[in-house]
Amino acid sequence: MSEIKKLLPLQDLDCQLRDMKRELEDIPARKEEEQSRLQEHKANLAAAEEAMKGEQAKIKELELEVQSCKEQIDKYRQQQMVLKSNKEFRAMEIEIANVLSKIREHEDQELVLMEDVEKARVNVDERRKELAAEEEAVNLDVADLDERMAGIEAEVSAMDTRRGEVLADVPEEMLARYERILARRDRALVPVEGGICSGCHMKLPPSVAQNILKQEDLVSCDHCGRLLYIP
Repeated sequence: MSEIKKLLPLQDLDCQLRDMKRELEDIPARKEEEQSRLQEHKANLAAAEEAMKGEQAKIKELELEVQSCKEQIDKYRQQQMVLKSNKEFRAMEIEIANVLSKIREHEDQELVLMEDVEKARVNVDERRKELAAEEEAVNLDVADLDERMAGIEAEVSAMDTRRGEVLADVPEEMLARYERILARRDRALVPVEGGICSGCHMKLPPSVAQNILKQEDLVSCDHCGRLLYIP
C-alpha cells in the first residue's frame, strides 16, 4: 500500500465520527423542539380554563345580584309592616314584584350560563386529554433521542479508540496536511478517475497521474487542494 492510501481508513473513521458528532450536537435542539410541541396544547388548555372561569364568574355575579334582590325584598317586607295606608302597601307590593321579576330574569340568565359552563368544562376536559396524549408522545420521542444519544456516544468512544490505532501507521507530516484539508473539506483524500479529480470534478493535467504513481510526495489538486490517489 502506498503511503497516501494509509489515510483512507483514517478518513473513513473521521467522516463517520464527524457525522456522529454533528448528530450528537443536534439532539439537544431536537429534544427542545419536541418539548415545544406541547406549548400550543398548553396554551389551548389555559385558554379553555380561562373561558370556563369567565363563565363561572358571571354566574357568581348573578348569584350576588339575586342575593342583593332578596335582601331588598326583606327590607320592603319590613317597611310594609309599619305602613299606615293601603295605598302605600300596594305601592310597596309593586316594588317587591319588580324585584321578584329581576330575580327571575337573573335566574333565567343563570340557567343559560350554567349550560355555557358545562360546555366550557367539556372543552377543558378535551384539551387536557389532548395535552396528556401529546405529553406521552413527546416523552416517548425524547426517550428515543436519549437512547440514540447514548448509542452514538458509545460508538464515538469505540471509534476514537480505533482511530488511535490507525494513526500509528500514518506519518506525522502527512497527518498534519491531511487534517488541515479535512477541516475545510468534506474529504481530504479523493481518487482520480479518468483524469478528473473526484472531489471538485475538474480535469487534471496528465503529469498529475504520473506524480501520483511515482509515490515520491503527496499530490494535491490545484483546483480544490484535496490530496489525490489512484485507486
